[in-house]
Amino acid sequence: MSKFLSENQLSWFQQIFLERFGVKFIFENNNDQIVLRYDRSEKIIIFSNLNKKFYKFGETDLECYEWNAENEGVEGIVNPVLKAPSTQPLISKLINFSENSAEIHYDILGLTYWMLNRLEEINRTDLDNHDRFPAINSHAYKYNYLDRPVVDEWLDILKQVIQKVWPNLKLKKHHFSIKVSHDVDAPSRFAFSTPAGVIKSMASLILKNNNIKLALMAPFIYLSSKNKIHPLDPYNTFDWLMNISEKNNLKSAFYFICGRTDTSKDALYEPEHPIIKKMMLEIYNRGHEIGLHPSYNSYNKPEQIKFEAQRLKKVCKKLGIEQSQWGGRMHFLRWSHPTTLQAWNDAEMNYDSTLGYADRPGFRCGTCHEYTGFNPVTDSILNIKIRPLIVMDCTVVANRYLGLGYTKDALHKILEYKKICRRFNGNFTFLWHNSFFSGSSSFEMYRDIIES
Repeated sequence: MSKFLSENQLSWFQQIFLERFGVKFIFENNNDQIVLRYDRSEKIIIFSNLNKKFYKFGETDLECYEWNAENEGVEGIVNPVLKAPSTQPLISKLINFSENSAEIHYDILGLTYWMLNRLEEINRTDLDNHDRFPAINSHAYKYNYLDRPVVDEWLDILKQVIQKVWPNLKLKKHHFSIKVSHDVDAPSRFAFSTPAGVIKSMASLILKNNNIKLALMAPFIYLSSKNKIHPLDPYNTFDWLMNISEKNNLKSAFYFICGRTDTSKDALYEPEHPIIKKMMLEIYNRGHEIGLHPSYNSYNKPEQIKFEAQRLKKVCKKLGIEQSQWGGRMHFLRWSHPTTLQAWNDAEMNYDSTLGYADRPGFRCGTCHEYTGFNPVTDSILNIKIRPLIVMDCTVVANRYLGLGYTKDALHKILEYKKICRRFNGNFTFLWHNSFFSGSSSFEMYRDIIES
């Protein structure tokens, strides 16, 4: 009997299905098919038409087809017509039921493996100016399904098949949640600067922002921020962010930079600074989360990520900060798959929330659910969870990306993604930097995103 998948791949699928459906299914290789079993039941689900291209690294000749779920008596959550990446056109009838089995003629498992484990990104060279794989080069963007959680859509079709094959099987119910986080690139506009840096900021405020009032206040804010960031510092939005989260029964996660591998792009502060330690303690005492934001050039340096993770934990331990989980996100969303993921795993972090695109919002991993990581290069299941990032503030607002500003159009776009995550009872993982506020419209927009 030939084996289409390795034992570790089958075990990873078992774990993914346990997380998604709450059931420990059995996966078996059967020549060119995968058979799904449950406990001692004689009934089975057969996955045929397996596609080896879903297990190849980098760019493949995958195209994309469409399938209408309604034609076969099942329902699509977002749309009855599902996107179906494949190397060949779909057959006319995708799902066949018999007395003791169902056969699915589309490789849902392969799609899941390919998307969740980001195989298309491995060894790619078509990167942006920060060496990131951009959304515009992704299969999902090219075939217009980046705004749809394609894996979640197909796993829901599979859920309906499972319920028909094993009607008495109780499947796990998920609940929608908002995972709001804040990358602390700059906790203060002025406090950690030098006198020359303050003067430079003043010039920028006048020439670029026409904000003469703040420019004139800059020296006062700088001199008054020796023990605590002054309340008038425009980046000091921590209390406000926590207030909004607490009002909506949410926990904010604040990810701190703990290294300096690029002096022009990393933070000016050190995690051991008294102001930062006081801030961390207040965040923790209010019931929010402390996390890691690895430095700019650490993404392909596992030892550096490990060092920075240990540094953060050491600072927190001295402060008496104890957390059941430690997570975070890469600075600038820099990511090299699977090197960066393996580094997070080896640093004994519990989750990473980097995997969203900088240039476009959407479902980079095809899902809005957290899931167990897998290294497809070493064929090994990891301990770390991947929490896909759905929307980053500057992706929608900033001119260098979508450029919608703090407008109703921007709000509407972000809320559309939140709505989709809610329909799948998934996580709306949302990044808004503490330093990304400019005027009342930005605060109103943030509040609307959280409360709508």
